[in-house]
Amino acid sequence: KDAKDPNKMVSGGRLLSGYLKIMKWSLHAKYPHKLCEHGCDSEISVLHTLEWREKYKPWCVTPKMIQYNKSGFMYRRGNSRPGPRKRLEAEKAKDSESLSTSGHALLFYRPGVTTVEDPDLYGRVMLNAIDSAVADSLVRNKGEIGRFNIIFDCKGFGSKNAPSLANVKLLFRYLQDHFPDRLGVLVVANLGGMAQMLMKMVLPFVTEDVRAKIHVIPNDEESRREMLLQFIDEDKIPTWLGGKDDYEFDAKEYYKNEKCVLAEDEISNFLIDMPYHG
Repeated sequence: KDAKDPNKMVSGGRLLSGYLKIMKWSLHAKYPHKLCEHGCDSEISVLHTLEWREKYKPWCVTPKMIQYNKSGFMYRRGNSRPGPRKRLEAEKAKDSESLSTSGHALLFYRPGVTTVEDPDLYGRVMLNAIDSAVADSLVRNKGEIGRFNIIFDCKGFGSKNAPSLANVKLLFRYLQDHFPDRLGVLVVANLGGMAQMLMKMVLPFVTEDVRAKIHVIPNDEESRREMLLQFIDEDKIPTWLGGKDDYEFDAKEYYKNEKCVLAEDEISNFLIDMPYHG
C-alpha cells in the first residue's frame, strides 16, 4: 500500500542519495540554497525537505488549482523511452512491458495556453505535476528511478504568459531544494523571442548540470520529430508536436482520481509555517 503513496515515495534515504549526487558526494551541503549558503550538514537538507513536504503537501490539489489548470498548461502523461541500461535489461529478460513502461515520467508544460493571474496557484499546479511525475516514475520503476522529462512547448508564449523573474527563481529554488536529481531532460519546442529572453534570464540561476539537460529542438517538423523520437515513442508524442497521440486535456477527467483534495484554507498557512519560501 505505502509503495504507491506519493508522500512516502520520497523517503529520507532517496533524498539523501539525490542530495549527495548533486553535491558531488560531499556530506557538507549547500542545500537548501538560502538556509545553507555557507554550508551545513546534509541531514539538514533532508529534514528541511521532509518538513516542506509535510506542510506544502505537493501531492494534494485544491478546487482552485483544478480550475486554474483548466487549459492544461502543465500535466503528466505517459513516459519516455527507457535508457540504454534499462533497455538492455528488458531485452535480455525478453520483457516487452518494461520496454514500454520503464522510462522517465513525461510532463508537458505549455505556458502559452494560460496567463499568470495567480503566481501561487501557477506554482502549485506545476509542483503538483512534478511530484506526481516523480511518484509515477518510482512506482513504474519499482523505486529505482523517480525522474521526469519535461516537454516545454513555447507556442503562443508571450509577455502575458510569462511568470515574473522572482517567481521563476522561486520555482527553481523549490526544484533544487526539494527535487534533487529528479530532472532527466528539458526539451524545448517552438522556441520564440519571449521564451528565449526568459531562458537567458533564468539560466544564470541554474547549475551547470541542469543546463546540460536542456535541449532545444528545431522548429522544422521532420528534424523535430527525429529528435523527439530519441526520447519518446511516436505514439506518445502529441499530435501538436507531430506525433500520434491525440489526447486532449480535460481538467475534470485529469484530476478525478485525486486522493488528496484540500480546501483552500488548508494550504494558506504554508508561508507562515515556512517563511523561508516567501
